[in-house]
Amino acid sequence: MSVDWITLAGAAGGFLSAALLPFLSLRPNRILEGVPRGLLESLGPGAGIVLGALSAAGILAVLHGRRPGLDTPGALLSGAGLAALLPLAGAAAGRLVGGSPVARVSAGPGFWLAAAGLGVALFSFTRRLPSRSPARIASLLAVPAAAAAAALAGLLDDLSLVRELAARGSTFAAELARHLALAGGSASLGAAVGVPLGLAMYRRPRWRGAISVAVSAAQVVPTLSLLGLLIVPMAALGAAVPVLGRLGVRGVGWAPAFTVLSLYALLPIAGNTFAALGAVDPGILDAARGMGMSRRQVFLRVQAPLALPVILAGIRTAFTANMGNAILAALVGGGGLGTLVFLGLAQAAPDLILLGALSTAALALAADRVLALAIRGAVPRGIRTEDS
Repeated sequence: MSVDWITLAGAAGGFLSAALLPFLSLRPNRILEGVPRGLLESLGPGAGIVLGALSAAGILAVLHGRRPGLDTPGALLSGAGLAALLPLAGAAAGRLVGGSPVARVSAGPGFWLAAAGLGVALFSFTRRLPSRSPARIASLLAVPAAAAAAALAGLLDDLSLVRELAARGSTFAAELARHLALAGGSASLGAAVGVPLGLAMYRRPRWRGAISVAVSAAQVVPTLSLLGLLIVPMAALGAAVPVLGRLGVRGVGWAPAFTVLSLYALLPIAGNTFAALGAVDPGILDAARGMGMSRRQVFLRVQAPLALPVILAGIRTAFTANMGNAILAALVGGGGLGTLVFLGLAQAAPDLILLGALSTAALALAADRVLALAIRGAVPRGIRTEDS
C-alpha cells in the first residue's frame, strides 16, 4: 500500500499542534503578554471541525494507495476544514474579549500550524485533480470565500490583526499603494532595460561577459548594503540636479529603494531573454529565412514569439521578487508595507508586524498567480511552456 506521506505529515503535524500547542492568546491590552488558550478552551465544539478535518485528511492519506479516487473527498474535507478555521477563531475571539475594547486575541502557534497542516493536505490532494475539476475549484475557493463572508459578517472584528487594520485603515491603504508602485514600477523599468540587455547579449557575444557581470553585480550585494551604498550618490544627484531633487531623489526616500529594486530585476529578465532567444531551434530560423523573410521579419515573426513565454516568465519572477523585497524600502523612508512591520517592531506589537508581513506575502503570491494567468492568456497555446 502506497501512503501519501506529504498529506499524512501535514495532517499529523497539524493535529498534534492544534491539540497540544496554544491555539489563541488573550491579552488584556495591546502591550501586555498574552495568556495562552488551548483548542478546546478556545473553540469549544468547533474544535471537532478542525481536528476532524485533520484526522480525515490523515486517514485518506493512509488509504490513498489502496483505494483510488480519494483525492476528491480529501480536497473537499481539507478545504472545508481550512475554510472553517478563521471564522471559528473569530467567533472564539468575540467570546474571549467579552466586549472589552482594549483586549486583544491573537492566533497562537496551534492555529498557524493547524492551518499549515490543512494547507499541505489541501495542496497534496488538489494537485492530483484536473485543473478544471469542480472539487478542485470548490475546495480552493472555499477558503477566501469563507474569510470574506466572515469579515462581512463581523466575525473577525475581535481578532487583534483585524483591530490593527481597523485602527490604521488609511495608513495601510497609503502604504499598500506605495508598495505596489515601488514593486510594479521597478519591475517595469527592469523589463525596459533588461530585455534590450538580453537581446544585446544574444546578438553581441563580445559584450556578453561585461553585460552579465553588470546585471549580476546587484545580486551579489545584500539588499541592505546596497541601500546604504546608494545614500551618498543619491543625495549628491538630487543636490546636483534640482529637478530630480524636487521629485524626491535624495539619499533616503523612494529613490534609493526604487533603484535597488530595479537593479535586482535586471538579472532574471536579461538572463531569461538571452536564454530564450538562444533556445529557439536554429532549424526553424533557417526555414523562415528560406521562405524569403528578412532578418527583421525572422526575429519579429518567428524568434520573438517563440521566446516570449520564457521572457515573460523572467518578468514574472522579477515582479514577484520585488513585491517581497519592497518591504525593505521602509528602512530608508521609502514607504510600503515594511513601514507597518518596522513600526510594529518599535512598538513591540506583534500583530502589527504580522499585518505588514502577511500582506506582503499575500501580495507576492497574488502577483505570481495573476501574472501566470496573464501570461497564459497572452501566449498562444502552441508555444506555452509548462510553467505558463
